Amino acid sequence: MKISEHMIVGTPGKEQQPIGDGHGSQRIWHNGRYILYYRKVIADALGIDPDDLPDDIYVHHVDGDRSNNSLDNLMFGTRKAHERLETMIDPKKYCVKD
Repeated sequence: MKISEHMIVGTPGKEQQPIGDGHGSQRIWHNGRYILYYRKVIADALGIDPDDLPDDIYVHHVDGDRSNNSLDNLMFGTRKAHERLETMIDPKKYCVKD
């Protein structure tokens, strides 16, 4: 398995460990497709299948490191809550300049 600049290259379904996606996040094989590993960590903590985690739930990495998927580094909420949090951390990220 290797990572090209923008895609995962390898044999799907063979990896049981998270793999990098070339963008700082990790993915893992689940139910016939790759999913973001941090969504699996959150779903496991909630005791639900990752496929049952609503798409409008956003996961925030407290330390800013998208490869650090330890549960104590993850927060989740709505898109709006995530944007507000990110704006407080880095106002340039979501604020439009006049």
